[in-house]
Order: sequence, then C-alpha cells, then structure tokens
Amino acid sequence: MTKSKKTHGPGGLTSETSILLHTRQAMMIFDGRQETDDKAAIYGVPRFSGSVNQIFKDALADDPWADWWLIKIDDHIERARMKLNEFKEELKDLYPKSPSININSAESTEPESRPLNFPTPSYAYRMGYLVVEYDQFCCEVLGLRHVGLLTRVKAERYLNLGGKALRAALQSGTGYRRQGVTRNDVLANNPKSQKAIQLMGKIPDDIFKMKRRSDFAPELHQYDKSKPSEITDDRIEKDKKLKVVG
Repeated sequence: MTKSKKTHGPGGLTSETSILLHTRQAMMIFDGRQETDDKAAIYGVPRFSGSVNQIFKDALADDPWADWWLIKIDDHIERARMKLNEFKEELKDLYPKSPSININSAESTEPESRPLNFPTPSYAYRMGYLVVEYDQFCCEVLGLRHVGLLTRVKAERYLNLGGKALRAALQSGTGYRRQGVTRNDVLANNPKSQKAIQLMGKIPDDIFKMKRRSDFAPELHQYDKSKPSEITDDRIEKDKKLKVVG
C-alpha cells in the first residue's frame, strides 16, 4: 500500500503591472517632485500610494476617520475623471472629426514605462490608470496644436486644467492625521477621539455607523458579516452608560 502524497494548494498570486507614458506632462504628474531647499514636494502616484496605504491600514483597524478619508479619496478620483472627460468632450465639440481629414493623436517615439506595483488595492492603481487617460488627452491636445487647430495658449490651458484635476486627486489624502483611534474610542469619548475631532472634524454619523463606506475599503473582520452594521443606536446608548476607567 503506497501512501498518497500530500497535496498543497497553489502559491500566492503575483502580478507585474506597468504603464507607458508618451508625454512629459503625464510623467511629471506620475512622478511628482521631491522636496528641496527652495521647492515644496509635489505628490506623485508613488507618494500618493504611500499615504493611502497607511489610511487603508488604519481603516482595517476600525479607525472611522480613515474610513471617511477613503470616501474622500474615492470622490476626488472620480471628480478628476469627470473633469478630464469634460475637457475631452469640449475638444470634440470644438474640433469635430471630419471623414475627409484623418488626424491621429501624437505619440512618442520612445515612451517611458512606469511600474504599477502598490500594496493597497484599487486606489493607487486607479490613480495610475487616470494618469494614462491624462497622457492620452495630452497627446490629443499636442497633436491638434501641431496641425494648427489649437493655439499654443489654448493647448497650454487644456494641459494645465487636466493636470490640476489630477494633482487635486493626488493630494486628497493630505488632510488625514493618524491618531490610532477606533470606534470604541469614539464611544468612550476619550482623549484620543477628542484629538481626532480637533484635527479632522466630527465624524459623520453614517460613516461612524458604517452605513456608508468606500467600495474598496477593507473588510472589518471584528464585525459580524451578516449584519450591515454593528455600531447601532442601541449600542451607542448602552456604551454611554458604561463607566469609562482610565
């Protein structure tokens, strides 16, 4: 009788993702800028990823302010995408395509690659994909300028407006101030939660009760998955009656 070999499941999945950028404008948005003696730092996608990663970890530890900031980051990314789409539609209305004229978007003869390998799911990746959309938009604008359909001033205006929308999204995590606070701290109204309120404002009730969370927020294993929220009005009233020691 031969012993059956012990079988193991497959190993962990890995993935290497990168993007190709054709324009200097998109590369500057992606890379950001390091702080120097005479210039402030500018957030790029890698630095954005680092700040969002910490917020994501804090949300996993039941920090309601981290949950709130993930929603804000979602909103900023979506707002930037909508702005970029508005500018694209504006260009289409101004310069509709003609079947008699074929104008291809400009492309670099040597586009540069940037890696998309981030620890936090979704947020930094979505920002990276948005930079690609901006890069394509820049190619279109520069192509129209090259053939004389856009003036230099108008082209610069579109490039700057698109870049401004993306930079606002990249800075969306900057107002977060890590305090290591949890929902239980808020219920106890202890110094930690009071400091968080002082620095970041009062947490909205629907976010505190987990009725509203980012679609990409981490799953909170400490709460029963079968219930939409463990932070109920009954629990709040019950905890208010408890004597807080310490």
